[in-house]
Amino acid sequence: MDDLFWYDTMMATDYKKMSDHVLPILSWEFYGEQHVVLEGFREDLVTLKKITENWEFTRDYYNEFLEKQSVIIITNPTLKIVYASQNIQQLNGYMPDEVLGKSPKMFQGEETCSRTSKIVRAAVDNKIPFEVSLLNYRKDRTTYMCKIKGFPVCNKRGKLINYIAFEKVA
Repeated sequence: MDDLFWYDTMMATDYKKMSDHVLPILSWEFYGEQHVVLEGFREDLVTLKKITENWEFTRDYYNEFLEKQSVIIITNPTLKIVYASQNIQQLNGYMPDEVLGKSPKMFQGEETCSRTSKIVRAAVDNKIPFEVSLLNYRKDRTTYMCKIKGFPVCNKRGKLINYIAFEKVA
């Protein structure tokens, strides 16, 4: 123990001379977890910027994503998922690559309200925004109430190219 105390004292003295800030070893676990989350947000924002560069969409998805920490799901006009933010795993247990190419109906199940599903379907068919709370299923088949705000997205020429949804636990 005395050897470790000597080493810590020596290192503390050396660290005080350095210009960089040093974190105690126990801080690295917390830092590492947060770093992974922040890196995921950064990667998502880079991808979203590429996807949305030709959009005529006025909604502030950065605020929805960063401030409200909503999951973002983007589908093509035929409602196949083309993008899911990395934080989808915290919402329902699916990794983003597990949902690509599938319909958002994959999150629904036998107890999902069919009337609410019809409201969503009508909004999509009429290319209008919608906001609903819907009973969804996680990957492990447990249920959760999901607040979904969905919007049709057109390109700069006015052609429907995507739908975007912001989802959170209700």
